[in-house]
Amino acid sequence: MRALNLLVLSFLASALTAAAENRIVCYFGSWANWRPGNGKFVTADIDTSLCTHFIWTFVTLQGNQVVSSNGEGVNGLREFIQLREKNPSAKFLVAIGGAVDSHGPKYSNMVSTASSRKQFIDSTVALLKQYKFDGFDVDWEYPTRNGGVPADRNNFVLLLKELKERFTQEGGLLLTAAVAAGTWTASQAYDIRAISQHLDFVNIMTYDFAGSWEPRTGHHAGLRGDLSVESCVKYWLDQGCPKEKLVVGVPTYGKTWTLADANNNAPGAPAPSAGQAGPYVREAGSLGYNELCEQIREGQWTLRFDEKARAPYAIKGNQWLSYDNVKSVTEKANYIKEQRLGGAMIWSIETDDKSGACGEKFPILKALNAVLRGGQPVQQSPAPTPTPKTAEAPKDSPSPTAGQCTKAGNIADPSSCGYITCVDNGAGGFTRYQRQCAPGLCYKASADYCDRP
Repeated sequence: MRALNLLVLSFLASALTAAAENRIVCYFGSWANWRPGNGKFVTADIDTSLCTHFIWTFVTLQGNQVVSSNGEGVNGLREFIQLREKNPSAKFLVAIGGAVDSHGPKYSNMVSTASSRKQFIDSTVALLKQYKFDGFDVDWEYPTRNGGVPADRNNFVLLLKELKERFTQEGGLLLTAAVAAGTWTASQAYDIRAISQHLDFVNIMTYDFAGSWEPRTGHHAGLRGDLSVESCVKYWLDQGCPKEKLVVGVPTYGKTWTLADANNNAPGAPAPSAGQAGPYVREAGSLGYNELCEQIREGQWTLRFDEKARAPYAIKGNQWLSYDNVKSVTEKANYIKEQRLGGAMIWSIETDDKSGACGEKFPILKALNAVLRGGQPVQQSPAPTPTPKTAEAPKDSPSPTAGQCTKAGNIADPSSCGYITCVDNGAGGFTRYQRQCAPGLCYKASADYCDRP
Protein backbone atom coordinates (compact mmCIF):
# COMPACT_ATOMS: atom_id res chain seq x y z
CA MET A 1 0.00 0.00 0.00
CA ARG A 2 2.84 2.36 0.89
CA ALA A 3 4.48 1.63 -2.46
CA LEU A 4 1.20 2.42 -4.23
CA ASN A 5 0.87 5.73 -2.38
CA LEU A 6 4.41 6.64 -3.33
CA LEU A 7 3.67 5.80 -6.95
CA VAL A 8 0.55 7.99 -6.90
CA LEU A 9 2.45 10.88 -5.31
CA SER A 10 5.20 10.51 -7.88
CA PHE A 11 2.64 10.58 -10.70
CA LEU A 12 0.96 13.69 -9.28
CA ALA A 13 4.31 15.44 -8.90
CA SER A 14 5.19 14.63 -12.51
CA ALA A 15 1.80 15.88 -13.67
CA LEU A 16 2.21 19.15 -11.79
CA THR A 17 5.69 19.63 -13.23
CA ALA A 18 4.41 18.96 -16.75
CA ALA A 19 1.60 21.47 -16.23
CA ALA A 20 4.11 24.07 -15.06
CA GLU A 21 6.29 23.51 -18.11
CA ASN A 22 3.27 24.19 -20.32
CA ARG A 23 2.85 27.73 -18.97
CA ILE A 24 3.42 30.44 -21.59
CA VAL A 25 2.61 33.90 -20.30
CA CYS A 26 2.05 36.74 -22.78
CA TYR A 27 2.13 40.39 -21.81
CA PHE A 28 0.17 42.74 -24.07
CA GLY A 29 1.15 46.41 -24.43
CA SER A 30 -2.29 47.94 -24.88
CA TRP A 31 -0.88 51.18 -26.36
CA ALA A 32 0.32 49.40 -29.53
CA ASN A 33 -2.78 50.50 -31.45
CA TRP A 34 -1.14 53.94 -31.70
CA ARG A 35 1.87 52.65 -33.64
CA PRO A 36 2.07 53.40 -37.38
CA GLY A 37 1.89 51.01 -40.31
CA ASN A 38 2.59 47.34 -39.70
CA GLY A 39 3.54 48.19 -36.13
CA LYS A 40 -0.09 48.81 -35.22
CA PHE A 41 -1.34 45.94 -33.06
CA VAL A 42 -4.88 45.56 -31.80
CA THR A 43 -6.57 42.99 -29.60
CA ALA A 44 -7.92 41.12 -32.62
CA ASP A 45 -4.32 40.45 -33.79
CA ILE A 46 -3.68 38.19 -30.77
CA ASP A 47 -3.49 34.47 -31.55
CA THR A 48 -5.12 33.06 -28.43
CA SER A 49 -3.86 29.53 -29.11
CA LEU A 50 -0.25 30.49 -28.39
CA CYS A 51 -0.45 31.51 -24.70
CA THR A 52 -1.80 29.92 -21.55
CA HIS A 53 -1.95 33.25 -19.71
CA PHE A 54 -2.53 36.74 -21.12
CA ILE A 55 -1.68 39.87 -19.13
CA TRP A 56 -3.02 43.31 -20.09
CA THR A 57 -0.72 46.25 -19.32
CA PHE A 58 -1.06 48.59 -17.47
CA VAL A 59 -3.47 49.90 -14.91
CA THR A 60 -1.92 52.51 -12.64
CA LEU A 61 -1.86 53.63 -9.02
CA GLN A 62 -3.52 56.88 -7.93
CA GLY A 63 -3.41 57.42 -4.21
CA ASN A 64 -4.27 53.97 -2.90
CA GLN A 65 -6.60 53.11 -5.77
CA VAL A 66 -6.15 51.03 -8.92
CA VAL A 67 -7.10 53.12 -11.96
CA SER A 68 -7.46 52.24 -15.64
CA SER A 69 -7.29 54.84 -18.39
CA ASN A 70 -8.71 52.41 -20.98
CA GLY A 71 -11.52 50.21 -19.82
CA GLU A 72 -13.88 50.33 -22.75
CA GLY A 73 -11.92 51.62 -25.76
CA VAL A 74 -9.76 50.06 -28.47
CA ASN A 75 -7.30 47.61 -26.87
CA GLY A 76 -9.13 48.25 -23.61
CA LEU A 77 -9.93 45.90 -20.74
CA ARG A 78 -13.40 45.00 -22.00
CA GLU A 79 -12.17 44.14 -25.47
CA PHE A 80 -9.24 42.16 -24.05
CA ILE A 81 -11.31 39.97 -21.74
CA GLN A 82 -13.57 39.02 -24.66
CA LEU A 83 -10.64 36.97 -26.02
CA ARG A 84 -11.74 34.31 -23.52
CA GLU A 85 -14.46 33.40 -26.02
CA LYS A 86 -11.71 32.23 -28.42
CA ASN A 87 -9.77 30.27 -25.79
CA PRO A 88 -11.85 29.46 -22.67
CA SER A 89 -8.96 27.50 -21.14
CA ALA A 90 -6.61 30.50 -21.09
CA LYS A 91 -6.32 32.76 -18.05
CA PHE A 92 -6.62 36.53 -18.34
CA LEU A 93 -4.91 38.88 -15.91
CA VAL A 94 -4.37 42.61 -15.64
CA ALA A 95 -1.07 44.16 -14.54
CA ILE A 96 -0.36 47.27 -12.53
CA GLY A 97 2.80 49.36 -12.65
CA GLY A 98 5.50 49.13 -15.27
CA ALA A 99 8.62 51.24 -15.55
CA VAL A 100 6.87 54.61 -15.85
CA ASP A 101 4.21 54.24 -13.15
CA SER A 102 6.67 52.74 -10.65
CA HIS A 103 8.85 55.84 -10.33
CA GLY A 104 8.50 57.97 -7.23
CA PRO A 105 7.21 57.30 -3.71
CA LYS A 106 3.56 56.42 -4.39
CA TYR A 107 3.94 52.63 -4.22
CA SER A 108 6.02 52.96 -1.05
CA ASN A 109 3.29 55.10 0.46
CA MET A 110 0.56 52.66 -0.51
CA VAL A 111 2.24 49.61 1.06
CA SER A 112 3.32 51.45 4.21
CA THR A 113 0.18 50.88 6.32
CA ALA A 114 -2.46 48.20 6.71
CA SER A 115 -5.26 50.66 5.94
CA SER A 116 -3.69 51.93 2.70
CA ARG A 117 -2.98 48.36 1.58
CA LYS A 118 -6.62 47.45 2.24
CA GLN A 119 -7.83 50.34 0.11
CA PHE A 120 -5.59 49.12 -2.69
CA ILE A 121 -6.78 45.53 -2.35
CA ASP A 122 -10.45 46.55 -2.27
CA SER A 123 -10.06 48.58 -5.48
CA THR A 124 -8.12 45.74 -7.13
CA VAL A 125 -10.84 43.20 -6.39
CA ALA A 126 -13.50 45.61 -7.63
CA LEU A 127 -11.68 46.05 -10.95
CA LEU A 128 -11.16 42.31 -11.41
CA LYS A 129 -14.83 41.63 -10.70
CA GLN A 130 -16.04 44.42 -12.97
CA TYR A 131 -14.22 42.99 -16.00
CA LYS A 132 -14.23 39.32 -14.91
CA PHE A 133 -10.45 38.87 -14.89
CA ASP A 134 -8.85 35.67 -13.58
CA GLY A 135 -6.07 37.41 -11.70
CA PHE A 136 -3.70 40.29 -11.06
CA ASP A 137 -0.03 40.88 -11.87
CA VAL A 138 2.07 43.28 -9.77
CA ASP A 139 4.81 44.99 -11.78
CA TRP A 140 6.30 47.41 -9.26
CA GLU A 141 9.74 48.31 -10.65
CA TYR A 142 11.08 48.04 -7.96
CA PRO A 143 10.54 48.00 -4.18
CA THR A 144 13.32 50.02 -2.44
CA ARG A 145 14.40 51.48 -5.82
CA ASN A 146 13.43 54.45 -8.03
CA GLY A 147 12.11 56.60 -5.20
CA GLY A 148 11.37 53.74 -2.82
CA VAL A 149 12.55 53.19 0.76
CA PRO A 150 14.19 50.23 2.58
CA ALA A 151 10.90 49.35 4.30
CA ASP A 152 9.44 48.44 0.88
CA ARG A 153 11.11 45.03 1.05
CA ASN A 154 9.04 43.84 4.00
CA ASN A 155 5.94 45.82 3.12
CA PHE A 156 5.86 44.21 -0.33
CA VAL A 157 5.64 40.81 1.36
CA LEU A 158 2.72 42.07 3.46
CA LEU A 159 0.94 43.42 0.39
CA LEU A 160 1.24 40.10 -1.46
CA LYS A 161 0.20 38.12 1.61
CA GLU A 162 -2.93 40.22 2.11
CA LEU A 163 -3.74 40.20 -1.60
CA LYS A 164 -3.47 36.41 -1.73
CA GLU A 165 -5.65 35.96 1.34
CA ARG A 166 -8.34 38.16 -0.18
CA PHE A 167 -8.03 36.49 -3.60
CA THR A 168 -8.56 33.11 -1.96
CA GLN A 169 -11.73 34.42 -0.32
CA GLU A 170 -12.90 35.69 -3.71
CA GLY A 171 -12.76 32.21 -5.23
CA GLY A 172 -9.11 31.70 -6.06
CA LEU A 173 -8.02 34.65 -8.18
CA LEU A 174 -4.46 34.33 -9.49
CA LEU A 175 -1.71 36.53 -8.06
CA THR A 176 1.56 36.95 -9.97
CA ALA A 177 4.40 39.46 -10.15
CA ALA A 178 6.96 40.67 -12.66
CA VAL A 179 10.30 40.87 -10.87
CA ALA A 180 13.85 42.08 -11.46
CA ALA A 181 16.14 39.26 -12.49
CA GLY A 182 19.61 40.49 -11.55
CA THR A 183 21.19 40.04 -8.13
CA TRP A 184 22.00 43.71 -7.60
CA THR A 185 18.34 44.84 -7.71
CA ALA A 186 16.62 41.63 -6.58
CA SER A 187 18.73 41.28 -3.43
CA GLN A 188 17.58 44.70 -2.24
CA ALA A 189 14.00 44.68 -3.50
CA TYR A 190 12.72 41.25 -2.50
CA ASP A 191 12.54 38.71 0.28
CA ILE A 192 12.41 36.06 -2.43
CA ARG A 193 11.43 33.09 -0.27
CA ALA A 194 8.63 35.08 1.36
CA ILE A 195 7.09 36.61 -1.77
CA SER A 196 7.22 33.24 -3.55
CA GLN A 197 4.92 31.76 -0.90
CA HIS A 198 2.13 34.16 -1.84
CA LEU A 199 2.49 34.21 -5.63
CA ASP A 200 1.02 31.61 -7.98
CA PHE A 201 3.99 32.18 -10.26
CA VAL A 202 6.84 34.64 -10.66
CA ASN A 203 7.64 36.31 -13.99
CA ILE A 204 11.38 36.96 -13.87
CA MET A 205 12.42 39.69 -16.31
CA THR A 206 15.50 38.00 -17.75
CA TYR A 207 16.28 40.73 -20.27
CA ASP A 208 17.68 44.28 -20.35
CA PHE A 209 20.99 42.94 -18.99
CA ALA A 210 22.64 45.48 -21.31
CA GLY A 211 21.54 48.59 -23.15
CA SER A 212 22.61 51.96 -24.47
CA TRP A 213 22.97 53.28 -20.92
CA GLU A 214 26.32 51.45 -21.13
CA PRO A 215 29.00 52.75 -23.56
CA ARG A 216 29.66 49.34 -25.11
CA THR A 217 27.64 46.59 -26.74
CA GLY A 218 26.44 43.53 -24.89
CA HIS A 219 23.84 40.77 -24.85
CA HIS A 220 20.66 41.99 -23.23
CA ALA A 221 19.14 38.53 -22.81
CA GLY A 222 21.92 35.96 -23.25
CA LEU A 223 21.32 32.43 -22.01
CA ARG A 224 24.81 32.03 -20.55
CA GLY A 225 27.37 34.34 -18.99
CA ASP A 226 28.09 36.29 -15.80
CA LEU A 227 24.79 38.16 -16.12
CA SER A 228 22.46 35.90 -18.04
CA VAL A 229 19.30 33.84 -17.92
CA GLU A 230 21.16 30.97 -16.27
CA SER A 231 22.85 33.10 -13.61
CA CYS A 232 19.62 34.91 -12.67
CA VAL A 233 17.56 31.73 -12.52
CA LYS A 234 20.19 30.16 -10.28
CA TYR A 235 20.09 33.15 -7.94
CA TRP A 236 16.30 33.09 -7.62
CA LEU A 237 16.27 29.34 -7.00
CA ASP A 238 19.08 29.59 -4.45
CA GLN A 239 17.13 32.29 -2.62
CA GLY A 240 14.09 30.06 -2.22
CA CYS A 241 11.81 30.51 -5.24
CA PRO A 242 10.28 27.10 -6.11
CA LYS A 243 11.25 25.85 -9.56
CA GLU A 244 7.67 25.26 -10.63
CA LYS A 245 6.78 28.90 -9.94
CA LEU A 246 9.67 30.55 -11.77
CA VAL A 247 8.63 31.73 -15.26
CA VAL A 248 11.53 32.84 -17.48
CA GLY A 249 11.20 36.06 -19.45
CA VAL A 250 11.91 36.18 -23.19
CA PRO A 251 12.07 39.53 -25.03
CA THR A 252 10.45 40.13 -28.40
CA TYR A 253 12.62 43.20 -28.92
CA GLY A 254 16.30 44.01 -29.17
CA LYS A 255 18.65 46.58 -27.66
CA THR A 256 20.67 48.74 -30.05
CA TRP A 257 23.81 50.86 -30.00
CA THR A 258 25.67 53.14 -32.41
CA LEU A 259 29.24 51.86 -32.66
CA ALA A 260 32.26 54.12 -32.30
CA ASP A 261 33.87 52.18 -35.15
CA ALA A 262 31.81 50.03 -37.50
CA ASN A 263 34.81 47.75 -38.04
CA ASN A 264 35.04 47.02 -34.30
CA ASN A 265 31.74 45.23 -33.88
CA ALA A 266 32.17 42.21 -31.61
CA PRO A 267 30.22 41.97 -28.33
CA GLY A 268 31.77 44.46 -25.92
CA ALA A 269 32.77 46.92 -28.66
CA PRO A 270 32.79 50.65 -27.80
CA ALA A 271 29.42 52.22 -28.58
CA PRO A 272 28.92 55.71 -27.18
CA SER A 273 25.24 56.19 -28.00
CA ALA A 274 21.90 54.51 -28.54
CA GLY A 275 21.02 52.91 -31.83
CA GLN A 276 18.64 54.50 -34.29
CA ALA A 277 14.93 54.19 -33.58
CA GLY A 278 12.82 51.85 -35.69
CA PRO A 279 9.70 52.93 -37.60
CA TYR A 280 7.14 51.36 -35.24
CA VAL A 281 8.38 51.38 -31.65
CA ARG A 282 10.17 54.67 -32.43
CA GLU A 283 12.49 54.44 -29.46
CA ALA A 284 16.24 55.03 -29.75
CA GLY A 285 18.17 52.08 -28.35
CA SER A 286 15.37 49.59 -28.89
CA LEU A 287 14.04 47.67 -31.90
CA GLY A 288 11.00 45.40 -31.99
CA TYR A 289 11.47 41.93 -33.45
CA ASN A 290 8.79 42.82 -35.99
CA GLU A 291 10.86 45.84 -37.10
CA LEU A 292 14.01 43.71 -37.30
CA CYS A 293 12.32 40.98 -39.34
CA GLU A 294 11.24 43.43 -42.01
CA GLN A 295 14.76 44.84 -42.22
CA ILE A 296 16.28 41.34 -42.35
CA ARG A 297 13.98 40.52 -45.26
CA GLU A 298 15.29 43.60 -47.04
CA GLY A 299 18.88 42.47 -46.49
CA GLN A 300 19.84 45.33 -44.18
CA TRP A 301 21.46 43.38 -41.33
CA THR A 302 24.39 40.97 -41.05
CA LEU A 303 23.38 38.26 -38.58
CA ARG A 304 25.81 36.62 -36.16
CA PHE A 305 25.65 34.23 -33.20
CA ASP A 306 27.74 34.27 -30.02
CA GLU A 307 28.45 30.62 -29.21
CA LYS A 308 29.60 31.39 -25.67
CA ALA A 309 26.54 33.41 -24.64
CA ARG A 310 24.20 31.38 -26.89
CA ALA A 311 22.83 34.65 -28.16
CA PRO A 312 22.37 36.25 -31.59
CA TYR A 313 23.40 39.74 -32.55
CA ALA A 314 23.27 41.76 -35.76
CA ILE A 315 25.22 44.56 -37.44
CA LYS A 316 24.15 47.20 -39.95
CA GLY A 317 26.90 49.72 -40.64
CA ASN A 318 27.54 51.36 -37.31
CA GLN A 319 24.35 49.94 -35.80
CA TRP A 320 24.66 47.01 -33.37
CA LEU A 321 21.74 44.94 -32.11
CA SER A 322 21.30 42.33 -29.37
CA TYR A 323 18.09 40.31 -29.66
CA ASP A 324 16.48 36.85 -29.47
CA ASN A 325 15.54 34.74 -32.49
CA VAL A 326 14.00 31.31 -33.05
CA LYS A 327 17.31 29.54 -32.39
CA SER A 328 18.06 31.27 -29.09
CA VAL A 329 14.44 31.06 -27.90
CA THR A 330 14.35 27.35 -28.67
CA GLU A 331 17.48 26.88 -26.56
CA LYS A 332 15.89 28.85 -23.73
CA ALA A 333 12.74 26.76 -23.93
CA ASN A 334 14.80 23.57 -23.76
CA TYR A 335 16.63 24.99 -20.72
CA ILE A 336 13.27 25.73 -19.04
CA LYS A 337 12.12 22.19 -19.75
CA GLU A 338 15.36 20.55 -18.59
CA GLN A 339 15.36 22.55 -15.34
CA ARG A 340 11.64 21.89 -14.80
CA LEU A 341 10.91 25.56 -14.36
CA GLY A 342 7.48 27.16 -14.34
CA GLY A 343 7.39 28.10 -18.01
CA ALA A 344 8.17 31.08 -20.20
CA MET A 345 6.78 34.58 -20.57
CA ILE A 346 7.26 37.15 -23.29
CA TRP A 347 7.47 40.90 -23.20
CA SER A 348 5.53 41.48 -25.26
CA ILE A 349 3.18 39.94 -27.79
CA GLU A 350 2.75 43.00 -30.02
CA THR A 351 6.42 43.13 -31.08
CA ASP A 352 6.59 39.49 -32.10
CA ASP A 353 6.45 39.17 -35.89
CA LYS A 354 2.69 39.05 -36.50
CA SER A 355 3.05 39.44 -40.27
CA GLY A 356 5.55 36.61 -40.85
CA ALA A 357 8.36 38.76 -42.28
CA CYS A 358 10.89 36.32 -40.77
CA GLY A 359 8.98 33.26 -42.00
CA GLU A 360 6.08 32.12 -39.85
CA LYS A 361 3.75 34.48 -38.00
CA PHE A 362 4.58 34.90 -34.29
CA PRO A 363 7.86 32.94 -34.57
CA ILE A 364 9.04 33.67 -31.01
CA LEU A 365 5.81 32.41 -29.46
CA LYS A 366 5.67 29.42 -31.77
CA ALA A 367 9.26 28.46 -30.90
CA LEU A 368 8.29 28.40 -27.21
CA ASN A 369 5.18 26.38 -27.97
CA ALA A 370 7.15 23.85 -30.01
CA VAL A 371 9.28 22.90 -27.01
CA LEU A 372 6.99 23.52 -24.04
CA ARG A 373 3.61 22.51 -25.45
CA GLY A 374 4.38 20.11 -28.28
CA GLY A 375 3.82 22.52 -31.15
CA GLN A 376 5.39 22.35 -34.59
CA PRO A 377 9.07 23.37 -34.91
CA VAL A 378 9.57 26.81 -36.39
CA GLN A 379 11.76 27.33 -39.44
CA GLN A 380 13.18 30.85 -39.50
CA SER A 381 13.97 32.12 -42.98
CA PRO A 382 17.64 32.95 -43.50
CA ALA A 383 18.62 36.52 -44.31
CA PRO A 384 18.33 37.10 -48.06
CA THR A 385 21.26 38.02 -50.24
CA PRO A 386 20.46 41.57 -51.38
CA THR A 387 20.53 42.40 -55.05
CA PRO A 388 22.70 45.50 -55.62
CA LYS A 389 20.83 48.47 -56.93
CA THR A 390 21.94 51.84 -58.17
CA ALA A 391 20.49 54.40 -55.82
CA GLU A 392 19.66 57.87 -56.96
CA ALA A 393 21.05 60.78 -55.02
CA PRO A 394 18.60 62.26 -52.53
CA LYS A 395 16.76 65.37 -53.68
CA ASP A 396 18.14 67.50 -50.87
CA SER A 397 21.67 67.60 -52.36
CA PRO A 398 24.47 68.39 -49.89
CA SER A 399 25.77 71.92 -49.53
CA PRO A 400 29.43 72.75 -50.27
CA THR A 401 30.21 72.41 -46.56
CA ALA A 402 28.59 68.98 -46.28
CA GLY A 403 30.81 66.19 -45.07
CA GLN A 404 32.63 68.38 -42.55
CA CYS A 405 32.43 67.22 -38.94
CA THR A 406 31.33 69.93 -36.53
CA LYS A 407 30.05 67.67 -33.77
CA ALA A 408 29.87 63.98 -32.89
CA GLY A 409 27.24 62.01 -34.80
CA ASN A 410 26.28 61.14 -38.35
CA ILE A 411 26.27 63.44 -41.38
CA ALA A 412 25.54 62.89 -45.08
CA ASP A 413 28.48 61.86 -47.26
CA PRO A 414 28.51 64.26 -50.27
CA SER A 415 30.42 61.73 -52.36
CA SER A 416 27.91 58.89 -52.06
CA CYS A 417 24.47 57.80 -50.78
CA GLY A 418 26.13 56.83 -47.51
CA TYR A 419 27.06 58.84 -44.47
CA ILE A 420 29.99 59.81 -42.26
CA THR A 421 30.23 59.08 -38.54
CA CYS A 422 32.07 61.82 -36.67
CA VAL A 423 33.81 60.67 -33.49
CA ASP A 424 35.46 63.10 -31.06
CA ASN A 425 39.21 62.34 -31.17
CA GLY A 426 39.88 63.94 -27.79
CA ALA A 427 42.22 66.53 -29.30
CA GLY A 428 39.71 69.13 -30.34
CA GLY A 429 38.83 67.49 -33.64
CA PHE A 430 37.00 64.52 -35.09
CA THR A 431 37.82 61.17 -36.65
CA ARG A 432 35.73 60.53 -39.77
CA TYR A 433 34.43 57.07 -40.67
CA GLN A 434 32.74 56.60 -44.04
CA ARG A 435 29.68 54.34 -43.97
CA GLN A 436 27.58 52.81 -46.70
CA CYS A 437 23.85 52.24 -46.56
CA ALA A 438 22.37 48.94 -47.66
CA PRO A 439 21.94 48.57 -51.45
CA GLY A 440 19.09 50.71 -52.74
CA LEU A 441 19.07 53.04 -49.71
CA CYS A 442 20.41 56.54 -49.08
CA TYR A 443 21.21 58.29 -45.85
CA LYS A 444 18.44 60.65 -44.74
CA ALA A 445 19.96 63.33 -42.50
CA SER A 446 16.66 64.63 -41.14
CA ALA A 447 15.81 61.21 -39.72
CA ASP A 448 19.38 59.92 -39.15
CA TYR A 449 18.89 56.58 -40.89
CA CYS A 450 19.15 55.02 -44.33
CA ASP A 451 15.94 55.11 -46.32
CA ARG A 452 14.70 54.62 -49.87
CA PRO A 453 15.56 57.71 -51.91
